[in-house]
Amino acid sequence: MLAAVLLFGASSLHAQSCTTQARMSAADRSALADASLALAKAVQAGDAARVQSLTVAEFAANQQTFAPTADLVHSTAAQVAQDALQVVQIYLLDARGRTAGETDPADFSCLLAGSASETDFAIPGLPPGLYGFAMVEATGAKPWLLAFLLRQDVSPGGAAAGIWKMAGFYPRARTAAGHDGGWYWKTAYDDGNAGQHWLAWLLFGEADQLLRPANFVSSTKLDSLTAERRTAAPPELAHGIGPDAPLRFKAADGSEFSLIGLDAAVSDDGARLDLVLHRKLDETDDATAKARNDAVAKAFVAAHPELRPAFGTVLVFAEAIGQAPVVSALKMGSTP
Repeated sequence: MLAAVLLFGASSLHAQSCTTQARMSAADRSALADASLALAKAVQAGDAARVQSLTVAEFAANQQTFAPTADLVHSTAAQVAQDALQVVQIYLLDARGRTAGETDPADFSCLLAGSASETDFAIPGLPPGLYGFAMVEATGAKPWLLAFLLRQDVSPGGAAAGIWKMAGFYPRARTAAGHDGGWYWKTAYDDGNAGQHWLAWLLFGEADQLLRPANFVSSTKLDSLTAERRTAAPPELAHGIGPDAPLRFKAADGSEFSLIGLDAAVSDDGARLDLVLHRKLDETDDATAKARNDAVAKAFVAAHPELRPAFGTVLVFAEAIGQAPVVSALKMGSTP
């Protein structure tokens, strides 16, 4: 799964303001659109050197700090090489009143013109500055969204140079296994109404992944999706799932297992969704860990047979801090 890079690390108690593209000046709108489109074209070409030249100095300074972004550029280029690019949404985020070292999230509320709907940002660790958030659609057989966090460059003398540089890059597929986020949302809603709560919870999660432009962005529409997912959740997931809230279950023979993560991912061939299970790695050798992974996969599917038709493979990641995960893949047809 492609990961976002170039996130900062502190935040703000001071007021921040947001200007939507309908309310910003023509000059600001044009400058942000031009900067984001130039970045998208460089990504599409796989030109990491060009992207580096358009990135804020603290991340573009050397190859080591820029390396994760370069890898992301190359992997994204392969997905959007033949697509048409279009800037579809821009926000101007004014955080010039912030000070360095603050720890609270930097929140921006952006009320959409002529609507009661809004888009919200909660960006972790944002340094002081004037920012833009731009979304560029890459439209093709398998559409993608290329989202960029931009920061206005400032000259050493302190005067705004008016040049927008990339401070974050968040590429996301807009479809999975041939369906878009709207399809997964409706299907999840129908599954929940049919009593298939585990399947609904997973498909709501897939819809969120496809519709949310970056993890720190929310909206009135996405809030509705989150609320529906919470309503449809099986009781065991009412309080979520994670290392501090493991999901415990038993196999038919009484063996006990626990998961620290549960989600879906597109299969390698792009044709289906895979069921992804995460557990804590307790074993000392890979062979024992993989055997445990297989037992976890079989027990979980046996406990929730409604998941069989929706997923092609069960992937199990056994994870421990500071160690590479031990990964197993079991075809759904191999589960009892």
